[in-house]
Amino acid sequence: MNREQQVVSLELAKKLNELGVKQESLFYWVRHWVPAIERRAFDLFYGKDENDKVNEYISAFTVAELGEMLGTHYHSYKVKDYFEWVCDAPNNKAESQYANTEADARAKMLIYLLENKLIAHPEVEQEKE
Repeated sequence: MNREQQVVSLELAKKLNELGVKQESLFYWVRHWVPAIERRAFDLFYGKDENDKVNEYISAFTVAELGEMLGTHYHSYKVKDYFEWVCDAPNNKAESQYANTEADARAKMLIYLLENKLIAHPEVEQEKE
């Protein structure tokens, strides 16, 4: 399994950033200059250069990091006959979220919870449990 399958997609990472999720993770989507194509593009990198004031960094949360933010009551599992992955909420608190990767299914659940004001911020939810 490559690391892109273990972290949230760029599109969902941007949405989590817009929603105010704290930008601290193991991996980052980094928008940087790519000489071969002569433009800026996003690529996945390990870690963040705190002194870099030129490139844009967006957290590419891992499956584990998203699991910590959601808490132990949210479950994700693979479904072979339908979508690849589903993330369910306890007691039908939220609609199930589906995606091609586990990270994206968990990210979609977190986005749903934040947009519907079912949690204020992931780190607040963590402290309650």
